[in-house]
Amino acid sequence: MPGKGTVMVLVALFGTYADFAIAVEPASVHGASQDVEFVITANQAGHNVSAYKVNPLTGALQQAPGSPYPAGKFPISVTVDPEAHFAYVVNQGSSSISVYRVDPSTAALTPVKGSPFKVALHPLAATIDPAGKFLYVTARESSSITPFRINPRTGALTPAGKPAATQGNPLSVSIDPKGRFAYVTNFDSDTVSAYRIDPVNGALTEAGQPVASDAHPIFATVDPAGTHLYATNYGSTTVSAYEIDQASGALRPLPGAPFKTGVRPYSISIDPQNHFAYVVSWGENTVLTHAIDTKTGALSTGKPVATDWFPYAVSIDPSGHFAYVANNGANNVSVYKVDARSGALAPIPGAPFVSGMGPYGLVAVAPKH
Repeated sequence: MPGKGTVMVLVALFGTYADFAIAVEPASVHGASQDVEFVITANQAGHNVSAYKVNPLTGALQQAPGSPYPAGKFPISVTVDPEAHFAYVVNQGSSSISVYRVDPSTAALTPVKGSPFKVALHPLAATIDPAGKFLYVTARESSSITPFRINPRTGALTPAGKPAATQGNPLSVSIDPKGRFAYVTNFDSDTVSAYRIDPVNGALTEAGQPVASDAHPIFATVDPAGTHLYATNYGSTTVSAYEIDQASGALRPLPGAPFKTGVRPYSISIDPQNHFAYVVSWGENTVLTHAIDTKTGALSTGKPVATDWFPYAVSIDPSGHFAYVANNGANNVSVYKVDARSGALAPIPGAPFVSGMGPYGLVAVAPKH
């Protein structure tokens, strides 16, 4: 990983864009059933954000009017509120978050008043609790995660309390579907931290000691049932898997974990029915389908499908019909049809679709009117 004070590295990490932060797929939009769906990408090299309207029959992407939209320096992560009324983009180079109002008909993005909002130095990722009250931001420089209160009318952010300490280089943050627990991957420390969320003020308190992962955990997600957490290990070609204690939020490694996946895995997304996990492999330019054992949470051996160059993020749309992959090295988005029975992926006609330069974070959402 880059040293402190580095915003973007072109030569230190395999000659590609460095600082690791991935799209956060909010658990709150899992299982939503809407006719209109959108895809939003944070384009790191373009310093902008792309928005697309999804064809509900084919999964094809149509760029929204005015897309791509200006962001701060090196936008690397994107998330939305539970209603998908607002989009939040982490600008690592500007130490800020750009906030946009999402047009529910066209997917067009409009900056809200006061945007961008300042956050701690070198932010890496953000996500929102299922109630839509708080946004949590990880920051590399301070090894912390900070809560912000969301104005439900305007989408604006205000500090909600003191940062909670993480371990080295906190990358992604994921929240369980009930909004009780938050989890952070610590890339430099090879651990995952667990926290309890105060529902009133959004404050975080540790839920036991951080648990070990394989080398360099980079992205984690809680399954739609809220029973398991899965973390991709960039340095180990594996996915760590944990059972979530429903009382305390503490993590317990699953028997047989970690599970084998592709080379240099980045992000992971789980379908709304909790049957399949999808992992993008930066080192192989593939996305792998892993079946989930519904009783144990264990992952099967993944079945790969080709992406374009350097896939960094994957998101399953709320209907579970399509998978979207941000290809950072190819400046585009791959789209796949999901087989409901096997979870297998098949590229759709016309894919991949052009994005801004260096798409790094991606989310597929269904806005509520």
